[in-house]
Amino acid sequence: MVPMPGDGDAFLGFATEFADGERWKLLQSEGWDDFQVRLAEVVGELPVRRRQALMMLLLAMVDHTVDSAQVREFLDAHDASTEEGVEAVIAWLRQKRRERG
Repeated sequence: MVPMPGDGDAFLGFATEFADGERWKLLQSEGWDDFQVRLAEVVGELPVRRRQALMMLLLAMVDHTVDSAQVREFLDAHDASTEEGVEAVIAWLRQKRRERG
């Protein structure tokens, strides 16, 4: 597997944060302002596919296409710090969206 250059850790950090159900609940209430600032600062600097995966993941969680436990399970089974792992996240989210209809 080929590691992603640059801000790979930022993508994985946010994805892991989304996978933590308790942190996600906090972000939706008390920590929302901080979350918005951090996300805005990082998104523009991410490589395009990582940015795409992060936005897809965020929207899928907001839309309840996936939940924190599903994200955690997926991240535990895939190395999202690599190009292949990011592509797997994108493919997984597309599949979940199709399943939801």
